[in-house]
Amino acid sequence: MAIQAAGLQRLLPHGQTAMKPNCVSWLGKLAPNKYGRTYTVEMIYKRGDAPKVWVREPNLKELAGEKLLPHVYDQATQQLCLYVPGCGFWSPEKSIASTIMLWAWLWLQYFEFWLITGEWHGRGEHPQSV
Repeated sequence: MAIQAAGLQRLLPHGQTAMKPNCVSWLGKLAPNKYGRTYTVEMIYKRGDAPKVWVREPNLKELAGEKLLPHVYDQATQQLCLYVPGCGFWSPEKSIASTIMLWAWLWLQYFEFWLITGEWHGRGEHPQSV
């Protein structure tokens, strides 16, 4: 956890990194590009589980209007779908800062494009969101 926390502090120093013996979290602002919105993003990683990421502000459902949010595990919690679990894209040995958080930044970029075009430009499998 200390290594993950150090990586988050080094690569994303503008956010707040917190660490407990079996958990590391990050809360901060990400902007997908200089012309897009700034989003408040939260990441929580508990030992033995996959990192989880949410956009806390602005409200994604309000931005989406009547459309269902793309590439989230479910509409209620709006946890971002960043990679296919079990395919080796992420494991506890990998840096959360340079994988999960980079993928969250890319997700935000794809989301901004989706708001404009109605098409998700990111690759990968789309989870069945409920």
